[in-house]
Amino acid sequence: MEIRVRTSLWYLAIVVAGIALFARPVQADTIITLSGNLNASQVVDGGGSTSTATGFGTVTIDATLFTITTDLSWTGLSGPADRAHLHDAPAGQSRFTPPNNNFFHELLDDTSVPLSSQVACGFSGGGLMTNCAPATGTAHNVLQLSAGDGYGFPDFASLVSAFTSNGVYIDLHTALYPSGEIRGQLLTTPVPEPASLAILGAGLVGLGMLRRRRRA
Repeated sequence: MEIRVRTSLWYLAIVVAGIALFARPVQADTIITLSGNLNASQVVDGGGSTSTATGFGTVTIDATLFTITTDLSWTGLSGPADRAHLHDAPAGQSRFTPPNNNFFHELLDDTSVPLSSQVACGFSGGGLMTNCAPATGTAHNVLQLSAGDGYGFPDFASLVSAFTSNGVYIDLHTALYPSGEIRGQLLTTPVPEPASLAILGAGLVGLGMLRRRRRA
């Protein structure tokens, strides 16, 4: 009985030591990544869309540098895209549905393909661009903010909260679909907290050492 008690105490000491070695203070993630597929089925404005075009968007938030970086690719639009936006709204809702419409950012004004190299729109359908992105293409956009700049929200932290609550989407607009041809909701993928990983690692270390002792 005494041997078992000593063994248990020894094992507990190892676990505590492991936590002290591996654990770190729990801090908010400084890099947050969201992504989503774009298609016609997610479009709700303007009566929807029947387009067969598709796309994929990734947004990376840096809470230290206060940047929001968007990488967007698409293929098969019905024509040139004159607008591509980030909006705040849950899946299936329009950005015009209150209390949405706090965040609105144009993605085609700073892209990996300069607007001067893109194609002429060839229409005046209320778009914001003289030149348009091609029907199949990519865009890379970096939005630089500050801690107190929420771009429609009270501050950057509030904006990040809107993003991580799955309330932001990307849409692309064309002449045939001026209210949006394809849309995609941006979602986050949860990861284990650092403290949880540290406790798990400490437990595994302790278990391994205990097994070695028993074998000896």
